[in-house]
Amino acid sequence: MKKLYLPTLFLLLGLPVWAQWSPVNNGLTNLTSGAKLLGNSNTHLFSGTLGGQKMYRTNTNGNNWVEIQPPVSGNVPECGHYFNGRYFSGLNASTDCIFYTTDNGTTWNSVSGGPQTTVVRGFLNLSGDVFAYTSSKGIYKSADGGSTWSAANTGLSNLNVAWMETLNSKLLAATIGGGVFISSDNGASWVQSNTGIASGDLNASYVWRMGTSLYYTSQGGGWYSSSNSGTNWTVWAKPAVMGLGVNEIYRNGSNLYLESRHFAGGLRDSVYFSSNEGANWLNITGNLAANNLNASGITEFNNDVFIAYNIMSPNMGIYRRTASVGLNENQLSVLISPYPNPLQDKLFLTNQSPYGIVSVTIYDYQGKLVSTHHHPTFPITTSTLPDGMYLLHITLSDNTVLHKKLVK
Repeated sequence: MKKLYLPTLFLLLGLPVWAQWSPVNNGLTNLTSGAKLLGNSNTHLFSGTLGGQKMYRTNTNGNNWVEIQPPVSGNVPECGHYFNGRYFSGLNASTDCIFYTTDNGTTWNSVSGGPQTTVVRGFLNLSGDVFAYTSSKGIYKSADGGSTWSAANTGLSNLNVAWMETLNSKLLAATIGGGVFISSDNGASWVQSNTGIASGDLNASYVWRMGTSLYYTSQGGGWYSSSNSGTNWTVWAKPAVMGLGVNEIYRNGSNLYLESRHFAGGLRDSVYFSSNEGANWLNITGNLAANNLNASGITEFNNDVFIAYNIMSPNMGIYRRTASVGLNENQLSVLISPYPNPLQDKLFLTNQSPYGIVSVTIYDYQGKLVSTHHHPTFPITTSTLPDGMYLLHITLSDNTVLHKKLVK
Protein backbone atom coordinates (compact mmCIF):
# COMPACT_ATOMS: atom_id res chain seq x y z
CA MET A 1 0.00 0.00 0.00
CA LYS A 2 1.35 3.42 -0.91
CA LYS A 3 1.84 5.72 2.07
CA LEU A 4 1.08 9.44 1.92
CA TYR A 5 3.21 11.49 4.27
CA LEU A 6 2.14 14.60 6.13
CA PRO A 7 4.13 17.22 4.18
CA THR A 8 2.27 16.29 0.98
CA LEU A 9 -0.93 14.87 2.43
CA PHE A 10 -2.27 18.20 3.64
CA LEU A 11 -1.22 20.67 0.96
CA LEU A 12 -3.63 23.59 1.21
CA LEU A 13 -5.10 25.01 -1.96
CA GLY A 14 -6.19 28.61 -2.40
CA LEU A 15 -9.58 30.20 -2.78
CA PRO A 16 -10.61 33.74 -3.77
CA VAL A 17 -11.74 35.61 -0.68
CA TRP A 18 -14.32 37.92 -2.25
CA ALA A 19 -17.91 37.30 -1.16
CA GLN A 20 -18.81 33.79 -2.26
CA TRP A 21 -21.36 33.01 0.42
CA SER A 22 -24.80 34.61 0.33
CA PRO A 23 -27.47 34.62 3.07
CA VAL A 24 -30.55 32.59 2.13
CA ASN A 25 -33.05 33.31 4.89
CA ASN A 26 -36.19 34.33 3.03
CA GLY A 27 -39.11 32.80 4.95
CA LEU A 28 -37.13 32.01 8.10
CA THR A 29 -38.35 33.78 11.24
CA ASN A 30 -36.79 34.41 14.64
CA LEU A 31 -33.07 33.88 14.08
CA THR A 32 -32.11 35.43 17.41
CA SER A 33 -30.96 32.04 18.72
CA GLY A 34 -29.51 30.89 15.42
CA ALA A 35 -30.46 28.23 12.91
CA LYS A 36 -29.51 24.65 12.11
CA LEU A 37 -29.42 22.53 8.98
CA LEU A 38 -31.24 19.20 9.17
CA GLY A 39 -30.16 17.37 6.03
CA ASN A 40 -32.14 16.80 2.87
CA SER A 41 -34.37 14.46 0.93
CA ASN A 42 -33.98 13.95 -2.81
CA THR A 43 -36.00 17.12 -3.49
CA HIS A 44 -35.94 19.28 -0.35
CA LEU A 45 -33.49 20.76 2.12
CA PHE A 46 -34.59 21.04 5.79
CA SER A 47 -33.68 23.52 8.51
CA GLY A 48 -34.81 24.78 11.88
CA THR A 49 -34.68 28.02 13.84
CA LEU A 50 -33.82 27.69 17.48
CA GLY A 51 -35.53 30.78 18.85
CA GLY A 52 -39.04 29.85 17.82
CA GLN A 53 -38.46 26.08 17.59
CA LYS A 54 -39.72 26.07 14.01
CA MET A 55 -38.89 23.74 11.13
CA TYR A 56 -38.64 24.67 7.44
CA ARG A 57 -38.09 23.15 4.02
CA THR A 58 -37.03 24.48 0.63
CA ASN A 59 -37.06 23.06 -2.88
CA THR A 60 -35.58 26.25 -4.37
CA ASN A 61 -32.04 25.82 -3.02
CA GLY A 62 -32.76 28.13 -0.13
CA ASN A 63 -34.22 31.01 -2.12
CA ASN A 64 -37.47 30.54 -0.23
CA TRP A 65 -38.19 28.58 2.95
CA VAL A 66 -41.63 27.27 3.91
CA GLU A 67 -42.53 26.48 7.50
CA ILE A 68 -43.63 22.92 8.26
CA GLN A 69 -44.69 21.28 11.48
CA PRO A 70 -41.94 19.26 13.14
CA PRO A 71 -42.71 15.66 14.16
CA VAL A 72 -43.32 16.86 17.74
CA SER A 73 -44.88 20.30 18.05
CA GLY A 74 -42.45 22.89 19.38
CA ASN A 75 -39.50 20.51 19.17
CA VAL A 76 -37.06 21.14 16.31
CA PRO A 77 -35.21 17.90 15.42
CA GLU A 78 -31.54 17.41 16.14
CA CYS A 79 -30.68 15.83 12.80
CA GLY A 80 -32.08 14.38 9.58
CA HIS A 81 -31.22 11.61 7.13
CA TYR A 82 -32.59 10.42 3.78
CA PHE A 83 -32.78 6.67 3.19
CA ASN A 84 -34.96 4.29 1.20
CA GLY A 85 -37.27 7.07 -0.03
CA ARG A 86 -37.86 8.38 3.48
CA TYR A 87 -36.56 11.43 5.31
CA PHE A 88 -35.88 10.61 8.98
CA SER A 89 -35.81 13.12 11.83
CA GLY A 90 -33.94 12.44 15.04
CA LEU A 91 -35.18 14.29 18.13
CA ASN A 92 -34.25 15.22 21.65
CA ALA A 93 -37.55 14.12 23.15
CA SER A 94 -39.19 12.81 26.27
CA THR A 95 -41.00 10.14 24.25
CA ASP A 96 -40.33 8.82 20.73
CA CYS A 97 -37.15 10.15 19.15
CA ILE A 98 -37.38 8.95 15.52
CA PHE A 99 -39.99 9.91 12.93
CA TYR A 100 -40.04 9.77 9.14
CA THR A 101 -41.88 11.43 6.29
CA THR A 102 -42.53 10.39 2.70
CA ASP A 103 -43.98 13.76 1.68
CA ASN A 104 -41.16 16.05 2.82
CA GLY A 105 -42.62 16.96 6.16
CA THR A 106 -46.27 17.52 5.29
CA THR A 107 -47.07 14.51 7.47
CA TRP A 108 -44.94 12.49 9.89
CA ASN A 109 -44.96 8.80 10.79
CA SER A 110 -43.84 7.25 14.06
CA VAL A 111 -41.68 4.12 14.07
CA SER A 112 -41.89 0.91 16.05
CA GLY A 113 -39.21 0.07 18.61
CA GLY A 114 -37.22 3.27 18.24
CA PRO A 115 -35.31 4.97 21.07
CA GLN A 116 -37.20 7.03 23.62
CA THR A 117 -36.23 9.74 26.13
CA THR A 118 -32.80 10.40 24.64
CA VAL A 119 -31.09 12.50 21.98
CA VAL A 120 -30.69 11.07 18.50
CA ARG A 121 -27.41 12.62 17.38
CA GLY A 122 -27.30 11.21 13.87
CA PHE A 123 -28.01 8.47 11.34
CA LEU A 124 -26.05 6.47 8.80
CA ASN A 125 -26.69 3.44 6.65
CA LEU A 126 -24.67 0.40 5.64
CA SER A 127 -25.50 -2.73 3.62
CA GLY A 128 -29.19 -1.91 3.33
CA ASP A 129 -29.68 -1.18 7.03
CA VAL A 130 -30.09 2.21 8.67
CA PHE A 131 -28.66 3.10 12.09
CA ALA A 132 -29.35 5.85 14.63
CA TYR A 133 -26.94 6.77 17.42
CA THR A 134 -27.98 8.41 20.66
CA SER A 135 -26.71 10.19 23.76
CA SER A 136 -27.80 7.56 26.30
CA LYS A 137 -29.44 4.58 24.58
CA GLY A 138 -26.61 3.52 22.31
CA ILE A 139 -27.30 2.48 18.72
CA TYR A 140 -30.55 1.45 17.08
CA LYS A 141 -30.87 -0.45 13.82
CA SER A 142 -33.61 -0.94 11.23
CA ALA A 143 -33.47 -3.69 8.61
CA ASP A 144 -36.79 -2.85 6.93
CA GLY A 145 -36.14 0.66 5.66
CA GLY A 146 -36.84 2.42 8.93
CA SER A 147 -40.32 1.17 9.90
CA THR A 148 -39.20 -0.95 12.85
CA TRP A 149 -36.12 -0.49 15.01
CA SER A 150 -34.32 -2.36 17.77
CA ALA A 151 -31.32 -1.68 19.99
CA ALA A 152 -28.04 -2.94 18.53
CA ASN A 153 -25.82 -2.66 21.61
CA THR A 154 -24.36 -6.11 22.17
CA GLY A 155 -20.80 -5.47 23.36
CA LEU A 156 -21.31 -1.68 23.36
CA SER A 157 -20.47 -0.99 26.99
CA ASN A 158 -20.77 2.78 26.59
CA LEU A 159 -24.13 4.02 25.28
CA ASN A 160 -23.23 7.70 24.88
CA VAL A 161 -22.36 7.74 21.17
CA ALA A 162 -20.95 10.99 19.85
CA TRP A 163 -20.38 10.02 16.21
CA MET A 164 -20.43 7.07 13.81
CA GLU A 165 -18.54 6.20 10.65
CA THR A 166 -18.25 3.36 8.16
CA LEU A 167 -15.17 1.91 6.52
CA ASN A 168 -15.73 -0.79 3.94
CA SER A 169 -18.03 -3.26 5.73
CA LYS A 170 -17.29 -2.06 9.26
CA LEU A 171 -19.21 0.27 11.55
CA LEU A 172 -17.35 2.50 14.00
CA ALA A 173 -18.86 4.23 17.02
CA ALA A 174 -17.02 6.99 18.87
CA THR A 175 -18.35 7.17 22.42
CA ILE A 176 -18.04 9.68 25.25
CA GLY A 177 -16.23 7.72 27.93
CA GLY A 178 -15.50 4.49 26.08
CA GLY A 179 -13.53 5.58 23.03
CA VAL A 180 -14.00 3.56 19.85
CA PHE A 181 -16.14 0.47 19.26
CA ILE A 182 -16.15 -1.50 16.00
CA SER A 183 -18.74 -3.83 14.50
CA SER A 184 -17.82 -6.21 11.68
CA ASP A 185 -21.29 -7.80 11.47
CA ASN A 186 -23.47 -4.79 10.69
CA GLY A 187 -24.22 -3.93 14.29
CA ALA A 188 -24.98 -7.40 15.63
CA SER A 189 -22.02 -7.11 18.01
CA TRP A 190 -19.39 -4.54 19.01
CA VAL A 191 -15.78 -4.78 20.16
CA GLN A 192 -13.99 -1.96 21.97
CA SER A 193 -10.87 -0.95 20.03
CA ASN A 194 -8.71 1.65 21.77
CA THR A 195 -5.22 0.21 21.43
CA GLY A 196 -2.91 3.19 21.21
CA ILE A 197 -5.44 5.75 22.48
CA ALA A 198 -4.49 7.27 25.84
CA SER A 199 -6.88 6.56 28.71
CA GLY A 200 -7.49 10.30 29.06
CA ASP A 201 -8.71 10.54 25.45
CA LEU A 202 -11.71 8.20 25.60
CA ASN A 203 -14.24 11.05 25.55
CA ALA A 204 -14.68 11.12 21.81
CA SER A 205 -15.55 14.01 19.55
CA TYR A 206 -15.34 12.39 16.09
CA VAL A 207 -14.14 9.36 14.22
CA TRP A 208 -13.98 9.72 10.44
CA ARG A 209 -12.35 8.23 7.39
CA MET A 210 -10.15 9.70 4.71
CA GLY A 211 -9.31 7.18 2.04
CA THR A 212 -8.42 3.87 3.67
CA SER A 213 -7.37 5.41 7.00
CA LEU A 214 -9.38 6.38 10.08
CA TYR A 215 -8.95 9.43 12.28
CA TYR A 216 -10.11 10.06 15.83
CA THR A 217 -10.17 13.14 18.02
CA SER A 218 -11.16 13.43 21.66
CA GLN A 219 -12.76 16.22 23.66
CA GLY A 220 -9.48 16.54 25.54
CA GLY A 221 -7.56 17.37 22.38
CA GLY A 222 -6.07 13.98 21.53
CA TRP A 223 -5.60 13.19 17.82
CA TYR A 224 -5.08 9.66 16.47
CA SER A 225 -5.02 7.78 13.18
CA SER A 226 -5.37 4.15 12.19
CA SER A 227 -4.19 2.50 8.98
CA ASN A 228 -5.64 -0.92 9.86
CA SER A 229 -9.37 -0.21 10.15
CA GLY A 230 -9.21 0.82 13.80
CA THR A 231 -7.40 -2.21 15.19
CA ASN A 232 -4.54 0.00 16.37
CA TRP A 233 -4.23 3.76 16.77
CA THR A 234 -1.18 6.02 16.72
CA VAL A 235 -0.83 9.64 17.80
CA TRP A 236 -1.51 11.87 14.81
CA ALA A 237 0.25 15.20 14.20
CA LYS A 238 -2.87 16.94 12.97
CA PRO A 239 -2.52 19.30 10.01
CA ALA A 240 -3.03 23.04 10.26
CA VAL A 241 -6.50 22.84 8.73
CA MET A 242 -7.75 21.13 11.89
CA GLY A 243 -6.87 24.21 13.94
CA LEU A 244 -7.51 23.86 17.66
CA GLY A 245 -10.31 21.37 17.07
CA VAL A 246 -12.96 20.18 14.63
CA ASN A 247 -16.51 21.41 15.18
CA GLU A 248 -18.23 19.92 12.13
CA ILE A 249 -17.50 17.05 9.74
CA TYR A 250 -19.78 16.41 6.78
CA ARG A 251 -19.42 14.03 3.84
CA ASN A 252 -21.41 13.84 0.61
CA GLY A 253 -19.99 11.06 -1.54
CA SER A 254 -16.34 11.90 -2.14
CA ASN A 255 -16.80 15.52 -1.02
CA LEU A 256 -15.61 16.10 2.54
CA TYR A 257 -16.16 19.29 4.54
CA LEU A 258 -14.90 20.30 7.95
CA GLU A 259 -15.27 23.32 10.17
CA SER A 260 -12.34 23.91 12.51
CA ARG A 261 -11.54 26.46 15.20
CA HIS A 262 -8.46 28.66 14.89
CA PHE A 263 -8.61 31.96 16.83
CA ALA A 264 -5.69 33.10 14.68
CA GLY A 265 -5.04 34.79 11.37
CA GLY A 266 -8.26 36.78 11.58
CA LEU A 267 -10.38 33.63 11.56
CA ARG A 268 -12.58 32.32 14.34
CA ASP A 269 -13.78 29.16 12.63
CA SER A 270 -12.75 28.13 9.13
CA VAL A 271 -14.40 25.82 6.59
CA TYR A 272 -12.36 23.49 4.40
CA PHE A 273 -13.27 21.24 1.49
CA SER A 274 -11.59 18.16 0.03
CA SER A 275 -12.66 16.08 -2.95
CA ASN A 276 -9.77 13.60 -2.70
CA GLU A 277 -9.96 12.20 0.83
CA GLY A 278 -7.83 14.87 2.46
CA ALA A 279 -4.92 14.75 0.01
CA ASN A 280 -5.73 18.42 -0.72
CA TRP A 281 -7.81 20.89 1.29
CA LEU A 282 -9.41 24.04 -0.04
CA ASN A 283 -10.22 26.88 2.34
CA ILE A 284 -13.78 27.94 1.44
CA THR A 285 -14.37 30.22 4.44
CA GLY A 286 -14.33 33.33 2.27
CA ASN A 287 -16.54 36.10 3.60
CA LEU A 288 -17.92 33.88 6.39
CA ALA A 289 -14.90 34.84 8.50
CA ALA A 290 -16.17 38.40 8.77
CA ASN A 291 -19.37 37.13 10.37
CA ASN A 292 -17.77 35.32 13.33
CA LEU A 293 -18.62 31.84 12.09
CA ASN A 294 -20.05 29.33 14.55
CA ALA A 295 -21.75 26.66 12.52
CA SER A 296 -24.56 24.23 13.28
CA GLY A 297 -24.68 22.08 10.22
CA ILE A 298 -23.08 21.82 6.77
CA THR A 299 -25.04 20.28 3.90
CA GLU A 300 -24.38 19.91 0.19
CA PHE A 301 -27.55 19.98 -1.89
CA ASN A 302 -28.21 20.46 -5.62
CA ASN A 303 -24.62 21.49 -6.36
CA ASP A 304 -24.61 24.10 -3.60
CA VAL A 305 -23.19 23.92 -0.10
CA PHE A 306 -25.09 25.40 2.85
CA ILE A 307 -23.95 26.34 6.33
CA ALA A 308 -26.01 27.52 9.31
CA TYR A 309 -24.96 29.86 12.11
CA ASN A 310 -25.78 28.76 15.64
CA ILE A 311 -26.74 30.69 18.79
CA MET A 312 -23.18 32.02 19.21
CA SER A 313 -23.69 34.04 16.02
CA PRO A 314 -27.36 35.10 16.22
CA ASN A 315 -29.36 36.58 13.35
CA MET A 316 -26.98 35.24 10.69
CA GLY A 317 -29.14 32.28 9.68
CA ILE A 318 -28.12 30.18 6.67
CA TYR A 319 -25.55 30.91 3.95
CA ARG A 320 -25.01 29.26 0.56
CA ARG A 321 -22.26 29.02 -2.05
CA THR A 322 -21.68 26.87 -5.09
CA ALA A 323 -20.17 23.50 -4.24
CA SER A 324 -18.31 23.31 -7.54
CA VAL A 325 -14.58 23.87 -7.18
CA GLY A 326 -13.29 25.52 -10.31
CA LEU A 327 -10.19 24.17 -11.96
CA ASN A 328 -8.78 27.69 -12.16
CA GLU A 329 -8.59 27.86 -8.39
CA ASN A 330 -6.67 24.62 -8.16
CA GLN A 331 -4.45 25.55 -11.09
CA LEU A 332 -3.66 28.89 -9.48
CA SER A 333 -2.30 27.14 -6.40
CA VAL A 334 -0.05 25.01 -8.59
CA LEU A 335 1.27 28.09 -10.42
CA ILE A 336 2.56 29.67 -7.19
CA SER A 337 4.92 27.59 -5.07
CA PRO A 338 7.36 28.26 -2.22
CA TYR A 339 10.85 26.79 -2.40
CA PRO A 340 12.94 25.24 -1.07
CA ASN A 341 10.58 23.08 0.95
CA PRO A 342 11.88 21.91 3.43
CA LEU A 343 12.88 25.49 4.11
CA GLN A 344 16.43 26.63 4.78
CA ASP A 345 17.66 30.22 5.35
CA LYS A 346 15.83 31.92 2.47
CA LEU A 347 12.30 31.64 1.11
CA PHE A 348 11.60 32.04 -2.60
CA LEU A 349 8.30 31.92 -4.50
CA THR A 350 7.75 30.86 -8.08
CA ASN A 351 4.88 32.84 -9.60
CA GLN A 352 3.68 31.73 -13.01
CA SER A 353 0.23 33.26 -12.49
CA PRO A 354 -0.93 36.52 -14.12
CA TYR A 355 -1.27 38.16 -10.66
CA GLY A 356 1.19 39.99 -8.47
CA ILE A 357 1.99 39.05 -4.89
CA VAL A 358 0.62 41.69 -2.50
CA SER A 359 1.73 40.15 0.79
CA VAL A 360 3.22 37.05 2.37
CA THR A 361 2.32 36.13 5.96
CA ILE A 362 3.93 33.30 7.92
CA TYR A 363 2.22 31.50 10.82
CA ASP A 364 3.65 28.76 12.98
CA TYR A 365 1.90 25.41 13.32
CA GLN A 366 -0.14 26.63 16.31
CA GLY A 367 -1.46 29.55 14.28
CA LYS A 368 0.74 32.23 15.87
CA LEU A 369 1.73 35.08 13.55
CA VAL A 370 5.46 34.95 12.81
CA SER A 371 5.95 37.71 10.21
CA THR A 372 4.16 39.70 7.51
CA HIS A 373 5.78 41.01 4.32
CA HIS A 374 3.85 43.56 2.23
CA HIS A 375 4.81 43.80 -1.46
CA PRO A 376 7.73 41.51 -0.69
CA THR A 377 10.98 41.23 -2.55
CA PHE A 378 12.53 37.80 -2.64
CA PRO A 379 14.20 36.01 -1.08
CA ILE A 380 12.64 36.44 2.38
CA THR A 381 15.15 35.72 5.12
CA THR A 382 14.09 32.80 7.32
CA SER A 383 17.34 32.00 9.07
CA THR A 384 15.95 32.99 12.49
CA LEU A 385 12.95 30.66 12.27
CA PRO A 386 13.26 27.56 14.47
CA ASP A 387 12.76 24.15 12.91
CA GLY A 388 9.13 23.16 12.59
CA MET A 389 6.06 23.45 10.41
CA TYR A 390 4.68 26.75 9.11
CA LEU A 391 1.65 27.97 7.19
CA LEU A 392 2.18 30.54 4.46
CA HIS A 393 -0.63 32.94 3.46
CA ILE A 394 -0.02 34.51 0.03
CA THR A 395 -2.32 37.37 -0.99
CA LEU A 396 -2.49 38.09 -4.72
CA SER A 397 -3.44 41.25 -6.58
CA ASP A 398 -6.88 39.80 -7.45
CA ASN A 399 -7.60 39.34 -3.70
CA THR A 400 -7.00 35.60 -3.85
CA VAL A 401 -5.41 34.13 -0.72
CA LEU A 402 -3.37 30.96 -1.14
CA HIS A 403 -2.35 28.76 1.78
CA LYS A 404 0.87 26.79 1.55
CA LYS A 405 2.53 24.51 4.06
CA LEU A 406 6.24 24.82 4.81
CA VAL A 407 8.63 22.62 6.78
CA LYS A 408 11.96 23.79 8.16
